[in-house]
Amino acid sequence: MFWLKTRIIYGEGSLESLKNEAKGHEWVLILASSSMKRNGFLSEAEDHVKDTGADVMSITGLPAEPSVEVIEEFLPKVREFQPDLLVAMGGGSVIDITKALKVFYDAPELVFEEIAFIDRFSKPKPVPKLKTPLIAIPSTSGAGSEVSAASVLKKGEVKYNIVTPEIAPEVAILDPRLPRTMPREVARNSGLDVLVHGIEAYTTKVAGPFSDAMAIRAIKTVFQWLPRSVEGDPEARARMHYAATMAGIAFLNARLGLAHAMSHKAAWIGPHGLLNAIFIPYVMEFNAERSEYARRRYAEIARELGLKSAEELIKAVRELNERLGVPTLSELVDEETFMARLDEMAEKAYRDGLIAFNPVEPTPEEIRELYLKAFYGK
Repeated sequence: MFWLKTRIIYGEGSLESLKNEAKGHEWVLILASSSMKRNGFLSEAEDHVKDTGADVMSITGLPAEPSVEVIEEFLPKVREFQPDLLVAMGGGSVIDITKALKVFYDAPELVFEEIAFIDRFSKPKPVPKLKTPLIAIPSTSGAGSEVSAASVLKKGEVKYNIVTPEIAPEVAILDPRLPRTMPREVARNSGLDVLVHGIEAYTTKVAGPFSDAMAIRAIKTVFQWLPRSVEGDPEARARMHYAATMAGIAFLNARLGLAHAMSHKAAWIGPHGLLNAIFIPYVMEFNAERSEYARRRYAEIARELGLKSAEELIKAVRELNERLGVPTLSELVDEETFMARLDEMAEKAYRDGLIAFNPVEPTPEEIRELYLKAFYGK
């Protein structure tokens, strides 16, 4: 089955379509990143909503990492305003925060621990039907949260998922003017996230022909356009913005794998997209050595890029990382701190729900070895 709930509006200046999308609503709440306020896009969005006659309230200054604590902090403001439309403007974190606020605003009886995927050996309670529509307007090009049915939240220093079709946005507006304001490092990290989304979605146990098409197009776009996007090229920024959503559609349907499981449990070390980029070559080697299916699928990606084999693809991924200045884990965290938490990370990654979709079932010890390889850059 291939599924997509979100209607996608895209193109230069497409933020203006918010005017039509907000019609018929009375109380519109916009949650936005500080950069959207700083660059004038928030006031532009507010004006479009006001043109419909609706009351609008905006919340800005949301933290870079969505967490359960953040939801608890902002939920009273949401309940006090009582919006009948939610708009998320910003990176994946802002969209994920808005999704989670929608859950607990529409269904206040729910408890995070009961509905989140804590690990793959426990089954969360289903989320009931939610009523408040959500429009996602991404400003970064990586997370794919504007089309996904997941909200990734930190509890403590580990990331967990709320997964339900109820939080997939009704509309995504992809205006390439927004990601052109991204700092270089954000463009790099989010762009590499797109690559890992594409590679993992293409190689899961549940990948299909329609998700494959989206994954391949996203992967090819990254190799062709990401280096130029990092340098700030306007066309490259637009192409990466659309590729991020394509990769989001791919993993919405095909899910993700071991690299994401590892990065979720290492979230305390650094940015999500950067961690994914660090882990993916090691995960690809691991999968290719142990699974004929994975090896064949990597070879298919390789041929789409004009390469010949899984080995050449892995080499190309490493070279892209090197070209873009991706560090080893040892450059992000000191050895003593890393070693103290290594066993816990490996065990939690083994229990992550995405492991069920990886082409190979790793043991906690094998995941531990992969963390070590990534740390020492072996």
